[in-house]
Amino acid sequence: MTALLPCKECISGTIHKGQPLGTDTEMFGHSVYVSPVPERPKGTIVYITDIFGWTLPNARLLADAYAKEGGFKVIIPDFFPFLPISYSSIDAFAPLNDKTAPSFVTGLWQKMTTMPWIIWFLYRTRPSVSTKLIAKFLEELKNSEPDTPIFTVGFCWGGRFSLITATDNVKKGTVNAVASLHPSLLSVPSDIQNTIVPVSVGAGTKDNLISVPVMKNLEELYSKQGVECEIKIYQDRMHGFAVRDDIEKEDAAQAMEGAKKQVLDWFTKHL
Repeated sequence: MTALLPCKECISGTIHKGQPLGTDTEMFGHSVYVSPVPERPKGTIVYITDIFGWTLPNARLLADAYAKEGGFKVIIPDFFPFLPISYSSIDAFAPLNDKTAPSFVTGLWQKMTTMPWIIWFLYRTRPSVSTKLIAKFLEELKNSEPDTPIFTVGFCWGGRFSLITATDNVKKGTVNAVASLHPSLLSVPSDIQNTIVPVSVGAGTKDNLISVPVMKNLEELYSKQGVECEIKIYQDRMHGFAVRDDIEKEDAAQAMEGAKKQVLDWFTKHL
């Protein structure tokens, strides 16, 4: 089992520059962001977010890249029953440098207001609630697009639930394959029992929530279930790197590009 509480990297990082090009709409009772849809999409990717939720610019920009570079329709649903943590607090716990660090008073206030919210977040988004919510969305999506391959990709909080969507918690035939980058709060082996679709998982060597030994254990457990599994380890990357690392740094940009390629290659393989 991985850690039971989020690490500081769960709620830190950088906000990426750029203008998302998709649209906000409603789908099956959820607010969703839909990236610009390719003329002939290969399939549909459901992006399950980290703790910052569906409005985080980084998530929308990455979804747009999946659509443009991979040829997929990409949807980011709002699966939270309340407003997500404000990304204005992103540097309160682990500022990247002196320029991004808030003042002492501001940082203290952000920490004091964020920690109770995290406890409330973990309760409101517990697996007994979120698994059913996400499964229902995916099954309704499949009913509306019966001939379209459907995939899920998740990051941090969403990484855990993306792996759960690969199990029989979701109706068989709904999802073609899943990808998970640095899943947090993953309970092993219970969260991955009865996995029925191919799984790709990526994490960094400096991840405090899912260590390299845990990743290797995942590979063994999936193998015992006869599940096609891909495990990728990213050198010197911390938790959250695939969506919230500093894209201005060459090594971080390369790792993020590698994670993006991992996802698109995996889904293209399982069309």
